[in-house]
Amino acid sequence: MAAFAVQISAGHHTAVANILTPLLVLVVAAIFGRGLIWVLQHAVVPARRRLQTRRSAQRALSAAASTELRTRAMMDELCPRGWRAQIVLFSSADQLPSDTPEPSHKRVVLEWAELVEPVTVRRVWAASLNEALEAMVADRITDETLQRIEHEALSEGVSWPDP
Repeated sequence: MAAFAVQISAGHHTAVANILTPLLVLVVAAIFGRGLIWVLQHAVVPARRRLQTRRSAQRALSAAASTELRTRAMMDELCPRGWRAQIVLFSSADQLPSDTPEPSHKRVVLEWAELVEPVTVRRVWAASLNEALEAMVADRITDETLQRIEHEALSEGVSWPDP
């Protein structure tokens, strides 16, 4: 029993509590926390920005590819006998042709033609490739609408175009 009593009494001491140890733990924790914040600001945040930039670039590339695929499908539908297109991109340093429409920020020219006789080449100017592709489809839809109106007018006996 004496050994047990010594063990219990060894845990109780009458010395003044040392306040420096908890204070030192708090200071070390604050320094560690500030270091962790610095690492997050200088390593994780830029890495996250680069990842977001890469993802947005991939989304833009995917959107451009889907625009091209959608344009091809629509033009194949609108031009059952075939069609062709040629795209020319002008940089800001390039001299634009004399027939460039205003404003001069339109630096993409798309020439397209439906493969029926007589072949008529159409030209579309745009600020971006996606705009040029969409303008080509809109141009072809307009052509088809005008052809349908002309066909209906001719079937009703109206001379087209009116002299």
